[in-house]
Amino acid sequence: METLFLKVLNMSITAAYVILAVLLIRLLLKRAPKKYSYLLWVVVLFRLVCPTSFSSELSIFNANPFDMTTAQKDGEVALSYVPADVGYMESPRVTVGIPTVNAILSDRLPAAVPAASVNPLQIWILLGTILWCLGVAALLIYSIVTFIRLRRRLATAVRLDNHIFESENIRSPFVLGFIKPRIYIPFGLGERERMHILRHEAYHLKRKDHLIKPIAFLVLAFHWFNPLVWLAFASMAKDMEMSCDEKVLSEIGAGKTKEYCTSLLSFAANYRFPSAGPLAFGETSVRERVKNALRFKAPKKGVVAFSAVACMIVVAACAANPTVNEMPKDTEKLYGSYSFEKQVYMNPLSSFIALEGHKEYYTLTENSLIITDEAGNQQKLATNYERTTVDKQEFNNSFMMNSIGVPDIASYKERYQYALTNPSASPAYRLYLLDDEMWLAKIRKDTANIQKSEYIWSIYKVSKLDGRVPVKAAIVGTRDGVDAFLALNKDFKSGYDTDTCYNITPAYMKENSEYRIFKYDQSSASFLLYEGNVYPLGEWFGGFGVTSMALADIDRDGRSELYFTYSWGSGLHRSHAAYFSPAAKQIVTLEYTHLNGDMLLTDNHDGSLSLFAAAISSVGGFVNFEMEGTEFISDIVYANGQISINREIV
Repeated sequence: METLFLKVLNMSITAAYVILAVLLIRLLLKRAPKKYSYLLWVVVLFRLVCPTSFSSELSIFNANPFDMTTAQKDGEVALSYVPADVGYMESPRVTVGIPTVNAILSDRLPAAVPAASVNPLQIWILLGTILWCLGVAALLIYSIVTFIRLRRRLATAVRLDNHIFESENIRSPFVLGFIKPRIYIPFGLGERERMHILRHEAYHLKRKDHLIKPIAFLVLAFHWFNPLVWLAFASMAKDMEMSCDEKVLSEIGAGKTKEYCTSLLSFAANYRFPSAGPLAFGETSVRERVKNALRFKAPKKGVVAFSAVACMIVVAACAANPTVNEMPKDTEKLYGSYSFEKQVYMNPLSSFIALEGHKEYYTLTENSLIITDEAGNQQKLATNYERTTVDKQEFNNSFMMNSIGVPDIASYKERYQYALTNPSASPAYRLYLLDDEMWLAKIRKDTANIQKSEYIWSIYKVSKLDGRVPVKAAIVGTRDGVDAFLALNKDFKSGYDTDTCYNITPAYMKENSEYRIFKYDQSSASFLLYEGNVYPLGEWFGGFGVTSMALADIDRDGRSELYFTYSWGSGLHRSHAAYFSPAAKQIVTLEYTHLNGDMLLTDNHDGSLSLFAAAISSVGGFVNFEMEGTEFISDIVYANGQISINREIV
């Protein structure tokens, strides 16, 4: 029942805007035939009973000040202002489609209490549902009781002709009944009065108003909490009656207008609400009807045409949902490498500030976000490019403290965001496209925070690189897992008494493979630990041993090979590139030797690798140094069933 209540509430909010639009258009159509004003209420009825609709550019909700981005999160067919799960949200958020009002409402909603078994908003929704049900039941019971009492009063009515009855217990004429409706008129009507009234009521029957009004009242019963729906019901009843008056006047001629108005006034003195009740037709709004009848003239063709076109446009615009900004069919335009430009935001609790000159690079590929620091260390994260439009209020609420340093995005006309990485990860990354700017945000989770479990930690403005990310690499040794490796490699003797082993596996390789690389700090001897077995990685005497590493599935067998470069030779320094094949469980050295220098590998992020000549700097030993590419050598390719250096280049 709570779900039904929330669905009715959402429809009622949409209908409220449509009602206001129809009331405004009614003013513009004040001199037009009332049948067009009456027609406009069809779209209000549609919005009150149908939770879904089509989308169109011709929608009132595409105009300012509306922003239905949040209401259309689940798709364009329905407008959901109050989510069905709002009672279970940690920080409940609702919308009314107007950003300036959204913030006021959402900030006043009670947040979830972690220690409580029931959220405060769940209680609110339950109480609202109970109150709504009581209101619906009260109106339905009232209408039924009124109908039964009226039927009893009409038990003594006398048939005048076919479906026309006269009764001494009524003060004004009306229509009653659904399947076989009857016209009831008071006793003692003059011949002219009777003729006018019967014409009027007959047109009601011809137009099926005897069914429309009860249906409208039934809908009103379900939306009783919305005052605009009551106003719409009353206004519709006026338009219904006045359109019938105009029909009668067009048939009897302008010369009998005063006679017709006199008939209306004769009932006005005796009218008592609710003599007919909500399921019948009493002669309501006599004053407005008389004024409308007195100024009625047969409309000109131009007025009729304008009114008809205006009604069709209004009905279409009010019935349509706004268009959802289409998702791009591809995201290839985002692919490429970017560099840090400036810090847009940093959490006030952070001890790090990204100052001007901070060097960090970001590469977006079809499946990955690769973050490369100044030393060349890389972090590789899977991406999915889930795009949505940015809601300003939701953006502001994404910060731990939304009053300190939060960037203002109101001035940006186009605002989109991509949930780049898995939202459940910490940190997660989000990409913002704001007009011509691109921001990369880091999202952190905090289970200890009772107010927000996740929030934006930092935002960097990034700019696209004209070339490639600067080719750098670093070897950094740790003691992680060394004891387990030494237990397997205990027979190795390097010849150095103080030769200490370190784990030099890059972080991204630890996360994305089972490869673990170990290296000794005196001999530079390097080894691979894979599936419990140890494999020597190239030569090392007189050189730096392993200098760079990369993962790639160049042979496309579904398993990433471990590629590495190494150098050796005290008299004639030489460097090689090689790879470990997980399928063959062996090391394969590629047929190329780089003399008198070192090399490093770089991941092109498209499944391929490149070799660069490299200069080593910041040497802190064989397990702690940095290197930078100086000259492109070749790509590593797969051709004729073999992985090799691209010989056409070398």
